[in-house]
Amino acid sequence: MNSMCGRYTFLFTVQSLVEAFGIAPPGFDIVEGSDITPGQHVVIVRPERGRRVADVAFWGLIPHWVKDPNACSKPIQARAETVEEKPTFRGAFRRKRCLVPASGFYEWKAEGKVKQPFYIHPVAGAGFAFAGLMEDWQGPDGEVMVSTCLITTEANDLLAGIHPRMPVILPESAWDLWLDPAAQTRDVKPLLVPCPGDLMVVHPVGRASRQVEMQGPALFPPA
Repeated sequence: MNSMCGRYTFLFTVQSLVEAFGIAPPGFDIVEGSDITPGQHVVIVRPERGRRVADVAFWGLIPHWVKDPNACSKPIQARAETVEEKPTFRGAFRRKRCLVPASGFYEWKAEGKVKQPFYIHPVAGAGFAFAGLMEDWQGPDGEVMVSTCLITTEANDLLAGIHPRMPVILPESAWDLWLDPAAQTRDVKPLLVPCPGDLMVVHPVGRASRQVEMQGPALFPPA
């Protein structure tokens, strides 16, 4: 898996997630220490009646207007530059924005015929808050499928030598605006910028991290 931010880590406990995002304990189990890849169900933070709540979503956006989710493409990312224009994303960008908690993420750099993976994590704090979009697809029998995707932007100076793009990472000061369904797109679009490089650390890791089945702390650099 070597697409831009095609894999991230989720190392939160229930308590650390609650503390980091100011939410009530979620009503579902959290698997600690898991690596996240597209097509999995992930934890998101979304607004509900003026509060932040945790929810579970499929990583791969399913627009509400598709007839058959099994027959449509499910993008894992939306580009910040075109998110307001693309039919797949523009509705969610207007009214269904969310946060995607992550402890860190991977990027791959081509070095000759091989790709060297790098792990990126915060300098301080429990993790990152990726800017995400969500959709609630409803089937003919009333079943609801929640899905999500990440928004990407151009890489900051720290990551530009590894990959030209990176996920949008929102500071806590921007969370309320981003999650406010009443906020206009012109108000939230300026948030879709690269996170400063001095807020993150980059480490090369073993190439086993390209393999989805290889998971766990052994892939991460020593503390």
